[in-house]
Amino acid sequence: MKKRLGRFVRSGPPEAEKFDLHKPAIYQNKLILKYGGWPYLELRKLLTRSQVKKVRMEGLEPPYIIVCNHNAFIDFYVMAASLKPHTGVYPAAVDDFIGRELFIRCTGCVPKRKYTSDLNTVLQCKKALNDGQNFGIYAEARYSLCGVTELDALTDSLGQLIKMMGVPCVTYKNMGHHIYDPFWGNHIPRFPRRVEAVFTQLFTAEEIKEASVDEINAKIREAIYNDDWRWQSENRIPVRRWNRAEGLHKPLYMCPACKTEYKMDSHHATLFCKACGKKWKLNYYGELEAENGNTEFKFPSDWYLWEKQEVEKEVNEGRYHFECDCYVNDLPNAKGFVRLGNGRMVHDMTGFHVDGVRDYDGEPFSMYIDSSLQNSVHVEYKYRFGGKKDCIDLNTMKDTWYVFPTGCDFSVTKVTFATEAIYKKIWKEKNVQKKK
Repeated sequence: MKKRLGRFVRSGPPEAEKFDLHKPAIYQNKLILKYGGWPYLELRKLLTRSQVKKVRMEGLEPPYIIVCNHNAFIDFYVMAASLKPHTGVYPAAVDDFIGRELFIRCTGCVPKRKYTSDLNTVLQCKKALNDGQNFGIYAEARYSLCGVTELDALTDSLGQLIKMMGVPCVTYKNMGHHIYDPFWGNHIPRFPRRVEAVFTQLFTAEEIKEASVDEINAKIREAIYNDDWRWQSENRIPVRRWNRAEGLHKPLYMCPACKTEYKMDSHHATLFCKACGKKWKLNYYGELEAENGNTEFKFPSDWYLWEKQEVEKEVNEGRYHFECDCYVNDLPNAKGFVRLGNGRMVHDMTGFHVDGVRDYDGEPFSMYIDSSLQNSVHVEYKYRFGGKKDCIDLNTMKDTWYVFPTGCDFSVTKVTFATEAIYKKIWKEKNVQKKK
């Protein structure tokens, strides 16, 4: 018997129908865009007070590839509004299609399972470009967790794709979008005085022919790198919301004063550690100020990157291991999630291991993702389709499971750091072996 467990979540056996990842993209209808889509996008761009600059873009016509950093959902609004009348095709995570598959497909989006090596994406890109459409790639494959570009989520395959396609490459760097709508901020806009975006034709088609894959990757990384907190501070963009720091403890899970994990919390404009009692205030300009003692980090992004380094130390010393009970929601198609059952998740140097028993028939379920094949992982804070709980999004070519840890202290941010650090360690060691 099916039972509702929340919005777009039910019990019972999964649907036999799966996402059709190979279905051709539906190209955007310019007539609909003219009278509905573009006016709406322009309104959203106006509400964000977005200032857009274009570099080497004059006279550029489709097809071209757009590589973007990813800070918030408004990234797409500003990009689409600024590039009109040009349209495009965009890979989007499968959960974006829940309850609205036809609408999302009509915006030019094609479904993609995150952090999977998917030849279909290459084929969709080639077909779109051949048909005169642009192809947009959010290279990090997820929102920035703390306003700084997630460079470890980028792979060298991006440069290989651009080199293979041989069309111009445009980068789109947004600044302030994380400040406007932070991933940890419960989707409550902060309304800074302005945000900015820069479109740059990074390579012409001729320049692509001359550049190596390594040169393409290096230039893209440099072009889309952004730290929203520094941008806010340097430009003196105030955010005066009384609760501007609420939720910031999600990415900043480790206290820099006492080094305790999972005891950070936030209230109004204050971050605090429940283990040692130290407090930090987030001022109007995105700067941290300790209420007592030394301010370890002026910017949340520096705190975040310090945590990342600490996890890399754990991984390199062989100390990292995370294990917990969990329950799993399966996402077979756009109709929504199905509660798969309860189980246990282990994340270690070998990868992700999830084992459990299905609720609907008592049979075992299992998923294993090799750490050498996954350069990063998508996580959610207080997920809207998961009872407002933090979770880890695991994908194979056939399945998408949202794993919700239970009965333990944890941080999905740390799981992200560890996934990236393990992948880097494995491939660094493999490259050393190749050179011997």
